[in-house]
Amino acid sequence: MKRAQNIDEVKKANRGLVLNLLLRHRIISRSMLAVKSGLNKATITNIINEFEEMGVIKEQGPILSENGRKITGISLALDDVVSVAVRINRDAIEFALCDIQAEVLQKSMVKIDKDTPISSILSFIYDGIDRMIASDASKKVLGIGIAIVGPLMTYNGKTIAKVYDMPELSKVDFLEQIQAKYPHLNVYIDHDANVSALREWRDYVEETGNTKGIMMYLNLGDGIGGGIMIDGNLIRGKNGIAGEIGHMGINFNAKRNEFNKVGILERYAAPINLVRLVEERLHEFPNSQLHEHSSISEIYHYYEKDDELAVWAVNQMAWFLSYGIANLLYILNPDTIVFGDMIVNSPKFLAQLKNNLSNDLPEEIVDSIDIRFSKYEKGGMLEGAGLMVVRKYMDSLDIIDFIETHYG
Repeated sequence: MKRAQNIDEVKKANRGLVLNLLLRHRIISRSMLAVKSGLNKATITNIINEFEEMGVIKEQGPILSENGRKITGISLALDDVVSVAVRINRDAIEFALCDIQAEVLQKSMVKIDKDTPISSILSFIYDGIDRMIASDASKKVLGIGIAIVGPLMTYNGKTIAKVYDMPELSKVDFLEQIQAKYPHLNVYIDHDANVSALREWRDYVEETGNTKGIMMYLNLGDGIGGGIMIDGNLIRGKNGIAGEIGHMGINFNAKRNEFNKVGILERYAAPINLVRLVEERLHEFPNSQLHEHSSISEIYHYYEKDDELAVWAVNQMAWFLSYGIANLLYILNPDTIVFGDMIVNSPKFLAQLKNNLSNDLPEEIVDSIDIRFSKYEKGGMLEGAGLMVVRKYMDSLDIIDFIETHYG
């Protein structure tokens, strides 16, 4: 009996491995599946034949092999499998229906504010999820992925969002609440910077072919959140706060509050502070095109036009951010750093940042720094939440049970 169980486990693991490769490579040949999986060709043939009978994969016509020959390509045919993605932020809750590749098929949003009671927030979330599920009854829902503003802390079996200016979020364990509401679906939750890191890592692997290394994703907006990827694994730490570089203390003499907000990096380097800087220093720059109600996007616009106040404010942000990056490099020394959300995507800004770093780091380190800007609006958090669901199913091999249930 034990031998039979072991054989079943091996078969399940092999099928999961093939599904992971199909997901990652999108279109691939049977022979390349054998090479990349390490499985023999007979095993690959059996798995592919089984998946074809179930309608899980489909042929994609001829593709070029590594030696230039034309061979038949195959891909996943799980077009009707979706995940519901939710992003909970300070000013809005966003919802999306994502396909198996975590691409957004449709989305919606409801506005909230920092004083919205937790009962209303939960009601909005349930309504939004229900609408997404009901939008296409033909879809097979894999699960629900939730990206929430953080830090997201795990303590005494509870997962709580500790948001300094929105205490309503810490009144419930969202994972517990939403899982109880949808017991037939798997629900997963993580800090929004972490799910963005998942999305950025997948793109990095597809672009470079590297599956090893360290990536640090920084979500810069109202605060600074961070997600750490090491060799494809998300690092959360004991309580789930690993990567929260925004809470690094940089001003010991600053007046502290309950969350140590005033003296920490994000108080000085988060993009939202540009608005405050412009308001405070407007009178010192009479020739500036900015005004007391200038938005972050306006500040960036005039920064590129060399407006003296905009340049001064953005350079201040770059100076403080470089301080945090220098510490990050000494602690983690990541292969690449990705900036996302509301940070300015500008070669001029990047040059200023590296110039600042050259004051604190050896020239060889500064020259080797790979800093990238995310191509996704709001850091790709909805896509990342959808990807989190798919990865959880793949890593746990629950995807095999899901396929057998819905396609067997």
